[in-house]
Amino acid sequence: MSYIRNGQILLAIAIGISSTAWGQGGRAGRAGAAQPAGTPAAGAPANAAGRGGRGADAGGGAGGGATEFYNYDTTAGTGPAIPDAQPTETHQKITLNGEALAYTARAGYMPLRNATTGQSEAHLFYTSYAKDGVSDVSVRPVLFFLGGAPGVSASWQEFGGLGPKRMRWMKDGTAGLPPYGWVDNPNTLLGQADLVFVNPVGTGFSRPAQPSRGPNFWNSVADIASLGEFVRSFVNQYNRRNSPLFLAGEDFGTARAAGLAAYLTEHQIPVHGLVLLSMAMSADAVAGDAQYITLLPSLIMSAWYHKKLSPELTAMSAEQISGQARQFASREYLHALYKGDRLTPEERTKAVADLARLTGLSKAFVVNNDLRITLDRFNSELMRDQHRGLSNSDARVSGFIPGAGGGGRGGRGGFGGVAPSPIDFNLSNLAGGFQAAYEAYLRGELTFNGGNGIFYLSSGGVGTFTSTGSDDASLAGAFARNPNLHLFVGINYFDLNAPFYAAEYTLAHLNVSPEVRAHNITVTHFEAGAMTYADSKALVKLEGDLNRFVREVISPARQ
Repeated sequence: MSYIRNGQILLAIAIGISSTAWGQGGRAGRAGAAQPAGTPAAGAPANAAGRGGRGADAGGGAGGGATEFYNYDTTAGTGPAIPDAQPTETHQKITLNGEALAYTARAGYMPLRNATTGQSEAHLFYTSYAKDGVSDVSVRPVLFFLGGAPGVSASWQEFGGLGPKRMRWMKDGTAGLPPYGWVDNPNTLLGQADLVFVNPVGTGFSRPAQPSRGPNFWNSVADIASLGEFVRSFVNQYNRRNSPLFLAGEDFGTARAAGLAAYLTEHQIPVHGLVLLSMAMSADAVAGDAQYITLLPSLIMSAWYHKKLSPELTAMSAEQISGQARQFASREYLHALYKGDRLTPEERTKAVADLARLTGLSKAFVVNNDLRITLDRFNSELMRDQHRGLSNSDARVSGFIPGAGGGGRGGRGGFGGVAPSPIDFNLSNLAGGFQAAYEAYLRGELTFNGGNGIFYLSSGGVGTFTSTGSDDASLAGAFARNPNLHLFVGINYFDLNAPFYAAEYTLAHLNVSPEVRAHNITVTHFEAGAMTYADSKALVKLEGDLNRFVREVISPARQ
């Protein structure tokens, strides 16, 4: 999920005829004026938007000598070579729906070879899980998970909740305290499809052949091309060329998945289904006053969850309050923002009162913000009396916000007086022991000991990422090339980085044929924040919905 500081960064360039570029979506400036459309600002690391991203210092780039032990240095002359070798293989069992399922787990590297020279340009680290005893693999679907934003490993999808083993989350939904571990996952998707979790260059253990080649992969087109080569190599190596193929992306990686669907189709590898979780919204959904309209329902849901609304509103179900939120945003609120200073005093008074009633904010706050409530201001205001702020990745999770006063050496706020980065309490809770448990799982359960240096979970392995394209344009291109493609979109009510009404707006304006819109798109909502699968309750619904989607897509009735 994107770690957005003062709102969300608008990065949306209309995609060209190739439809192979993916963007960081258009999660636009909620805190104020959006940045101009285009690539990120020079030197801005893409992984500042990643899970657990460290902010402005998280990118790669020039090494820092004795101080630089973590970030990947693309200026280095050479790096440790990754040898071509077969992945490790283990044979395991899991019980699903009361029945034992035997499967083969693999962990290792896939070399990406230059078509002209035959030399490896990079090695992508992956894990895969295939059901044993399948006599005809051509009828067995294979689902590729591609990770999230640039710099974010696919291990979140695998070990967070969709693979056969899952992080042992605590009852409160956090990673808890060491020792960290894992458990069998009864909600894995392995019962319905074989699973592959691939890490793009700079994530996990994936590395370019030489450090200086890293930036070659850190742009939309090359990112998709490298993953396309991985898929082609994988299906050829494991005789899966004729298997139903599904792609899954998350967060800023949803445009990657959409672009890859078009890329593979153009390279004679048809894609049956596309799964987008926490889908990035289109530029139009967050342009001008639309950004406030599409954000507002998520703010209302947040206030409802924290019981900041009236008793009659608090008593509503999630579906009921979300319906109220959509209705208000698309009618009275839209009307008020459209009229602006042309509102009569009576209309303005009513709009202010209704907006305050639905958000839990004071009328004075609504007036002072001219009816336009940004994410950062809402976050700092809703629970101000408790000195608490919300997590952008999951508004249900709050934490203590220190005061703005000094403290530290000379009253400058610590070392050098640098302002602390905003905290996403949800991500901090989840990420604490995740990497420790996952690396132990790789080495202990999958017998993988070929890790080359640091495992980049969320930052440090990818420098500046040049992003182009957007989800809606990439999706339209994919459907234009393959009208038989089917789309599953998972929308989360409490992910403030991907407001649910903005995603709904994007889908409603998707440039596809009436037939595709009527028959090929499945949308489902979850009472969850980002990373739906990390929420144990939401995971049960997600597993059921995805299994049903895959089953229906490959059903003979659709042929």
